Amino acid sequence: MDFFMNMIDHHGYLFLFFSLMLELIIVPIPNEVLMSYVGFVVYQGKLNWFLTIMFGGVGGIIGVSVSYWIGYKLGAPFFYKHGRKIHLGPEKLDKMAAWHKKYGKALLVFAYFVPGVRHVTSIFSGITKMNFKTFAIFAYIGVFIWVGTFITLGKIFGPKWEEFHQEASKFLGVASVLGALIYVIYFFIKTNREKIKENSWLLYEHTFKRFKSFIGIKLFILFVSLVLITLISFMVGLIQDFIANEFGQFNIISTTVINYIFDDRWRGAMHYFSALSSWKPLDGVILLTVFWLLVLGKNKLMELQFYAVNLIGALIFGKGLHILFDYFTEGRNFSDAFPSESMLISIVIYGFFLYVIIRHPISHFFSVVALVLTISILAMIAISKSYLQIQQPSDLVGGFAFGGVWVSLVILLIEIFRFLTLIKSTPTKE
Repeated sequence: MDFFMNMIDHHGYLFLFFSLMLELIIVPIPNEVLMSYVGFVVYQGKLNWFLTIMFGGVGGIIGVSVSYWIGYKLGAPFFYKHGRKIHLGPEKLDKMAAWHKKYGKALLVFAYFVPGVRHVTSIFSGITKMNFKTFAIFAYIGVFIWVGTFITLGKIFGPKWEEFHQEASKFLGVASVLGALIYVIYFFIKTNREKIKENSWLLYEHTFKRFKSFIGIKLFILFVSLVLITLISFMVGLIQDFIANEFGQFNIISTTVINYIFDDRWRGAMHYFSALSSWKPLDGVILLTVFWLLVLGKNKLMELQFYAVNLIGALIFGKGLHILFDYFTEGRNFSDAFPSESMLISIVIYGFFLYVIIRHPISHFFSVVALVLTISILAMIAISKSYLQIQQPSDLVGGFAFGGVWVSLVILLIEIFRFLTLIKSTPTKE
């Protein structure tokens, strides 16, 4: 690696161009580490950030283009016969075939963040005779995102680039797989729109025939249940990481990125956002929620009772968690603010207010605006507390998870209770 860094120090843009071009024609060069180092050199002011991305990106797209045409001209039989010599034997080809079938074009955008996949995805696209124009659009975008991300991270972390490169790479790998999955879901819905409509109608006919007016509640219960299960899984993972004391790197990386994006000019605004989690604005949200339920609520007494349970339970839940974690971590070097109690309460209060607006809307447009605004406020509250060094990012993420679990559970109970009440009040036909 010292050789590559020395070459960057002496030849800069030109060496970056050729190293990325050669790696993407299956030449083993540790370019993710190299690009992070390039970002550090940019941090030092020796190279230009924009030019490094341009030279690296152009070298990368030449490399993937050459790889594509190698795969296109030689074809599958050649690689099944001789691929082992270049670490592209039948097993890897079959694995790539499975990835390609599962993720399609999205693989070309996200594959560069997955070690062992980015080196062969272009060749495999050529082997399968993918249309070159389609390949170029997705692959070139992927190359520039990959190059830009690692150079920028190196610039952000500066002297600490080497220390946090591996951890950041792991997070990016997970994010790229999630991005690919989101694309797959979108692509599946888009390409199977008619079948989904047809099956949804059959589901309606067979499942909701008896209680037709309850379809909205049933679907809402299903959606909230899925959210709750997801949040519980995430919460369990956070508890395991907390007990294993594995938040150190995450906290440093998150804080570094936040401080890079939000400079000193944001300090005044950050104090304002942080104040949105204090009791005065939260009391205002509570009063507004009660007012909304009294004016637009259909089951006013029931919803207000559950809202009281939501608030009182959240306070007890937050205090109880700290007592519990303090007991199990006594005498050990752990954060005494996990999960963030203020973040948990904010999620519960703002989250329930959002639920009330969506459940009893003035208009769909207003609900969408409220959704975007509420999510933005909660995100900025968390960012501001990290920016102002009030709490660590892991404590805030913990507050998000635990608060989300609690408010989702309360909402689920409300909807189940509403559903059972409607069933009891609806006469059945024999």
